Amino acid sequence: MSYDVRVALSRRLRFLPHRAFAVLHHALFQGELTTLRHPTTYSQLLAAKNLGAQPELVRITADKYLVREHVAERIGAEHLIPLLQVVERAEHLDLDSPQRPYVVKGTHGCNMTILVPYPAAADHAGIRATAARWLRTDFYRQGWRERPYQGITPRVVVEEFLGDGRTPPADYKFFVFHGEPAMVVVDQDRFVAHTSTLLHPDWVPFRISGRFAQAAVRPEKPASYERMLEIARTLGKDFTFARIDLYDVDGHVYFGEITHNPGGGLVRLRPRDFDRALGELWRNGVPIPERFVDRD
Repeated sequence: MSYDVRVALSRRLRFLPHRAFAVLHHALFQGELTTLRHPTTYSQLLAAKNLGAQPELVRITADKYLVREHVAERIGAEHLIPLLQVVERAEHLDLDSPQRPYVVKGTHGCNMTILVPYPAAADHAGIRATAARWLRTDFYRQGWRERPYQGITPRVVVEEFLGDGRTPPADYKFFVFHGEPAMVVVDQDRFVAHTSTLLHPDWVPFRISGRFAQAAVRPEKPASYERMLEIARTLGKDFTFARIDLYDVDGHVYFGEITHNPGGGLVRLRPRDFDRALGELWRNGVPIPERFVDRD
């Protein structure tokens, strides 16, 4: 069964009660049937965590606008992407003022991003129409029932376009368990020819695969990598697990987002033993076995 067919089937199941939907959603994408009552693997723990009530800090940090204050307090406002606007109504977007490249984002869900590298040629009507659609979207109900997004106020923000203003910088996603990064996923060319390279924090490859192809050549370690690790630890220590997304621009670290349910449960890590190893790390603090690390 293809990935797209699984997505279509799961969408048809959203009328089900929350637990029934979670169990069948997990079965479709992870290839196993479980009640999620006694989770042991990473994917099971992620799905089970999503079933329960979420701490207030999870709700705040899942909100891509409210999280800014939290991040400023923890690591400093200099790590925030410069904010140009925040609105709750699409017609309030001021798209005439920005003279430099910018990015429009929804703050209450995923896959809500518009890159605007050439402001003078921007389709303002199209941007507002898309933003209005985002603002009408209850991402919890219309997505994958991700609890952290439940009840978030829909907003749209406009931020500066990092880097050269034409190509988005690489996205460094730190998977942090009990305050310690265990995996770094480097997403490159996300809007063109997306690659997703899975690395050990020592910047060597894992012998595993995920949803997307990995880069043919290992990405270069960013100049600010040690600072990135510090920030990932600082922002991740408040949670048993969280993914901390960061950017490096000319050696300076910018914060992207905190994600509590990466991939919405859609990503199957292979081999399955690695999913179990991450579960052991999550539950018992057991380090990931060296057999999964390619140090050659």
